Amino acid sequence: MSGQSTDIGRGLSLATWQNDDGYAEYERANHHTLSYYLQGGKKTRRHLGERSIGKGHPGAVCVMPAGVVSEWSIEAPFRFMHLYFDRKEFNRHIIEGCDVDPAHVELHDLTFISDPVIERLFRDIILPLDWDSASDKMSLSHAGQLLIQHLLRNYTNKSLAPSPCRGGLSPFVLKKVRDFVEACLEQAMTVEDLAGIAELSPFHFTRMFQQSVGLSPHQYVLSRRIEKAKELLGERDPSLADVAQECGFSSQSHLTTRFRRATGMTPNSFRRLS
Repeated sequence: MSGQSTDIGRGLSLATWQNDDGYAEYERANHHTLSYYLQGGKKTRRHLGERSIGKGHPGAVCVMPAGVVSEWSIEAPFRFMHLYFDRKEFNRHIIEGCDVDPAHVELHDLTFISDPVIERLFRDIILPLDWDSASDKMSLSHAGQLLIQHLLRNYTNKSLAPSPCRGGLSPFVLKKVRDFVEACLEQAMTVEDLAGIAELSPFHFTRMFQQSVGLSPHQYVLSRRIEKAKELLGERDPSLADVAQECGFSSQSHLTTRFRRATGMTPNSFRRLS
């Protein structure tokens, strides 16, 4: 197996793996795992005693709750992505998001299901992001939160629904959050960081922030990074690598990609027009 990994917030991490052949066993992990198949998987089987489950495929989803033993045989190359989230983080979502005792909630053990919401979040949101970039850490964190909320609503033994939103943030709290963002644009930020400033859970903070600002936290932070890049490009003549670093982008090419997507022009084109 080989791949990359990154922490995306309190109790959450992502990893990509690839495997060619052989046998794998996961013994009673102390965290929950959400697995998404990126490529291959048709000859991968999960063994449950004398019974086995096949039909892995690109887009297949597996959910492996903490404490579950799973055994797998692999007969052809495949590539997959994992979201790991610890029990404490999952229970926190249950309490803060749904106001339910987590002792009565069990995450389903699922193998090779299809779920278009999970597929979109992994393939269209998480996979294209730069896992090493400070500017994308917020988007990764937000996507991880959305995946956990989706699992809560659809793959537990309870019919869980989010508790009603309590309104937007107060002007004082909103200013604190905005001031923090402006001071830390070159650094990696997560939803948990901003929620901590507001003294709210990530779940409630995200909904209240969006109600106040009209953007999700990760959309807002990215917009502020783009605006700072515009200021730097217009007021002085730093290198694009320096602009990228000051705005939290991992490289000049990463800045160019995000800047073009947001403005329709490259940083150099914007500079010439300034």
